[in-house]
This record gives sequence, C-alpha cells and structure tokens, in this order.
Amino acid sequence: MVDDDRASVAPATFAGGALDHYRHVCAFVNGQDVDECVLDAFVRQGVEQGDRLLYLVDPALAAAPVNRLRHLGFDAAALLEEHRCDVRTWTDTYLRSGRFDQARMLDLLDRMLVAQPSPRIRMVADMGWAVGRDDAADHLIEFEARANFIHARHEHVVICSYDTSRFDGTFILDILRTHPLVYLGGMLQENPFFVDPSQFLAERAESGIGAG
Repeated sequence: MVDDDRASVAPATFAGGALDHYRHVCAFVNGQDVDECVLDAFVRQGVEQGDRLLYLVDPALAAAPVNRLRHLGFDAAALLEEHRCDVRTWTDTYLRSGRFDQARMLDLLDRMLVAQPSPRIRMVADMGWAVGRDDAADHLIEFEARANFIHARHEHVVICSYDTSRFDGTFILDILRTHPLVYLGGMLQENPFFVDPSQFLAERAESGIGAG
C-alpha cells in the first residue's frame, strides 16, 4: 500500500488530463518524441511540485533530458546533484547484459518505484530499444501487463513512449491493451481497450502466445 500522506499531493497532469486513479500511460507518437510542449509542461510541473524526474533513454541521447531542463530555465546540475533528476540509459535498464529480461526489469522497476515512495517520481521511458528486436516483442508485451501489478503499489507516474511508425500494428494493439491510459493525437484519455492484466496474461497463456 502507498503511504497515507501521499493523498495530500496534488495529482500530476499530462496533456491536460489528471493522473490520479491511473498513472501508467502509453504515449503513442509518430516519427517524433512526445510533443515538446506537452512533455515540457509535465516536467515543469514536476520540478515545481518537488517531484523527481526519471528518464530511461537511448544511450546516444543521454544528454537530451538535461539539456531540455536547461532550456526550460532550470538548474539542471543542481537537480542532478540533489537526485531530483536521474537519467538512465537502455543499457542500464531494459538491455542489461545486452538483452531484455522481463523478470530482471520488473525487479528493477519495483526497486526504482515501489521501494522509493517519496518524493513522487515522474518516469519517462523511451521504448525505442525494442525496435527490430522481434525476439523481445512477446516478453515486452507481457512485461507491460505485469508492470501494472507494480504500478498499483505506488503513486508515481510512468509514461511509456512508443513510436507507432517503427512498430507493426499487431504489436501496437497488444501494447495498447496493457496501458490504462493512452496519449494519442495530442490527447490523454482513459483507454477503452485496456484489459485487466490478470485476464490479459491468462488469455495469452490459453492461446499459447506467452513468451515462455
């Protein structure tokens, strides 16, 4: 269970929508990052509310979040020193040992989020590491479903960014079913296609689709 004193914290907002009951967002973009104005507002609100920023990014773009904070007028060096901003690369997270291991990543997610109830964390994960890794697709779909069990145990915010121009339609539909909130076309909405993770995983097991 989350700490009772977190109830007094104002809900985070993303693209104009409140992240209160659900805080696991699938952000679908097409050939670009999440709209800068949307992400900037989300980040600015986080800094002003005393939240911690956590980025999971391409190693080649590790400096981008820090540079963006500077662009927004924040003292990025101070935020890093105070551990209010943390940038981790795909090789530190999803691709440790050079491959995706959903059990290890779920354990890491638990330690990054559940084990650190305060301050609230705003995590932005670029899921581009999975492009071209067909062997990881089923594992990632199941990971996103199982991650909901972890997200039910904390009050942090998790934004998973998927570039729809780089994944096939079947994969995107399955990913959509694992997120209770979806950002699409500049709007955040409760996802009508979301399936309870227990049901989703059971359906995959029954159909023989499971990652094994």
